[in-house]
Amino acid sequence: MFAIGVMQLILATALPFIVTEIGGGELYSWVFSGYMLASIAVIPLCSKLADIYGKRRFYLLGMVLFALGSLYGGFAPNMPHLIGARIVQGLGAGIITPVAMAMVSDLFPPEKRGNMIGLFGFVQLLSNLLSPVLGSFITKHLGWPWIFFLNLGMIILSLFLVSLKKTEQESRLGTKLKDIDIFGGLVFGGFSLLAVSLSNTVSDQGKLGWAGAGLLIALSLASVILIRIERKHENPVIKMEFLRTPILRRSLVSALLTGAIMYGLVTIIPLLGAILSRQGFNLDESNTLLLFMLGLTCGLLTGSRINRLRTGKAPKYLWLTLTCCSLLLLYSIISVWTSAFLTFLVLSGLCTGGIMATFLINSQNAVSSEDRTVLSGLVQLSRYFGASVGVTLLTGMLPGVTSISRIEDFSGAFGLVVALCVMGTLNEMF
Repeated sequence: MFAIGVMQLILATALPFIVTEIGGGELYSWVFSGYMLASIAVIPLCSKLADIYGKRRFYLLGMVLFALGSLYGGFAPNMPHLIGARIVQGLGAGIITPVAMAMVSDLFPPEKRGNMIGLFGFVQLLSNLLSPVLGSFITKHLGWPWIFFLNLGMIILSLFLVSLKKTEQESRLGTKLKDIDIFGGLVFGGFSLLAVSLSNTVSDQGKLGWAGAGLLIALSLASVILIRIERKHENPVIKMEFLRTPILRRSLVSALLTGAIMYGLVTIIPLLGAILSRQGFNLDESNTLLLFMLGLTCGLLTGSRINRLRTGKAPKYLWLTLTCCSLLLLYSIISVWTSAFLTFLVLSGLCTGGIMATFLINSQNAVSSEDRTVLSGLVQLSRYFGASVGVTLLTGMLPGVTSISRIEDFSGAFGLVVALCVMGTLNEMF
């Protein structure tokens, strides 16, 4: 997971240098878009197959794909090949991420799962802190291909460590191929791609437009087909029991809302930090974002301990606290109360991380081992979609990057954060 996280951020640091060497600047965004879309496409079907044929097998398969993508990327002669390598990496990451979270639940008893999920948050923070420095050093002193080669080394080490454990997890190898909802998984993957593409298109164009209208029609048709398939299939990718179980339903909605809040704030906080720096405060875009990320990581790490108060009520208390923090954040922006803003920013990160930890633990504990990877995939997809929508909505509330000159310009975006937090609270209460 560290290799996946650090790859994303190092590449973001190094890509401007890579473009000057191999060209293809017009395809710049596809280095990241291709990766994300490939991940989204494989999550539904591969999550289902991993639950049937064994999580460890698919975990190893995902790492092999990611390793091949890393090797390919290191030798990429031009931008189309680099994008191809990122797509292969995305396929591997789409398998690894939900399987990794499901394996935590299989490997550890309920009282230890929260600590393990917290470690994932710590690893993510570590990759966030190290990536910019590593990206700059590797690019300037070793050359950008070594970004991929060193990443390949980490993946090979991971493969070696996982292969040391020879015992296989239980799998339903007796399940026939015709009994697997392959078509439903493919349609679900297409539905997820269309949903994220629609959000990104509206964000880029600032309106629905012809392309957005076409995607909306295709998304509607895909949703109708998906519902019909899943209702009729004996072993569907999306079990209706998931949506009928209150704790799972609340967890999926929380994943969507926290994805929107977290990634939306990660997008706009650096802009606000730049404004604070211009106005003479001893802060900049990286320091301001770091405060939120530290709070988020601490929330993930402590979420399991908070969860022991009352399994069903901890998310409700956290959402209520996050709603209060978001209101105070909005007030501190309107009143230009900077010290209060930074304090409530850390607390907001703490609550967001705590919510993420509790809904992951609660949802994993609510299903059997044979459904955990599918559920982890649904949570991941909800977060991806929430992230796409959150970034679109929050940046849309800003007057324009070049037009921002005052802290008060962010009041609309943080007002929207308040609305998202209220929705999260209502989701838990009703």
